[in-house]
Amino acid sequence: MRSARRVLSALVGAVVALGVVTSCSAAPVGDENAAVTADPVIYPLSLRYHGIDVVADVPYGADPLQRLDVCLPADSDPETTATPTATPTPSASPATDGDPVTGGRPAVMMIHGGSWSHGDKATAAYRAVCQYLASEGFVTFNVDYRLAPTDPFPAGLDDVRRALDWVFRTSTLETYDVDADRVGVFGGSAGGNLAAMLAVTDHESAAYADGHRIRAVVDLSGPTDLTTRSTRADGVSAAFQRKQLLYLGCRSYTSCPAAERASPRYQVTADTPPFFIGHSTDEFIPLWESQEFAATLRSHDVPVTFVQVEGTAHSIAQLDEAMSGRVSTFLHRRLG
Repeated sequence: MRSARRVLSALVGAVVALGVVTSCSAAPVGDENAAVTADPVIYPLSLRYHGIDVVADVPYGADPLQRLDVCLPADSDPETTATPTATPTPSASPATDGDPVTGGRPAVMMIHGGSWSHGDKATAAYRAVCQYLASEGFVTFNVDYRLAPTDPFPAGLDDVRRALDWVFRTSTLETYDVDADRVGVFGGSAGGNLAAMLAVTDHESAAYADGHRIRAVVDLSGPTDLTTRSTRADGVSAAFQRKQLLYLGCRSYTSCPAAERASPRYQVTADTPPFFIGHSTDEFIPLWESQEFAATLRSHDVPVTFVQVEGTAHSIAQLDEAMSGRVSTFLHRRLG
């Protein structure tokens, strides 16, 4: 049943991701000032990826949904790229299984969107973004995770944190030739929320004592304030409020301590890594969520590149050719 629902969600997610693409333009806010002009397609979907191998459905945990794909740059050798095995039980330590590995290539861990309740790493749109990042030289880990309402918060966050721990295992770093000092995270919509949550809470990880793990974050349209603030007149729709509550495992916002714990805006510290935030002016996640989040990051001296996109394009639908290039440039600058 769960597998059937995942397939249906994948089909719906692909249609939605393609359907929301609109012609738009972006005005950058922050530390970059080049104009952005958009094409009316998700740019990564328009490309052909020669030499980009995809290792599909690699387990990073025991649950059937704890799987990821690895998109490998064209210079990878698939003959020597074995598939590491997952930690067999959820209670086993997710930390690295040896001394930290340095050297190798930069990497990005991707997290798909879908209101925390649907979506799939293997949809055409997210697979194309995974391949695009690989074509830019990043070993890209494209992650699935447990979904609400069957598995409400913090299950999804626990899963992407487990996936990040898996990426930092010595066996993973060696297998995919990844530099442990050059790893970033990327997410759109609900995946943007989870990517941001990983970044603002990673200093709490037991592995953090060995050094900063996440060096850069790309957040496209991620909800950053799931508290009653999002229920005001300028907040999200009643329909999306219901989705947030299902994710939070709450009946109402008035008695929901998980709401603040699931909101990146309230977890920022001086240890938070640099952010690239993209958000459209007229999409269904209010622009103020990213504006106020960017302000909070800057108040802690966290470097932020904030790009406001004119129009309604949500999440990875913002990735026209110019926006894709800006994301790639940011990642190269922070992870290169």
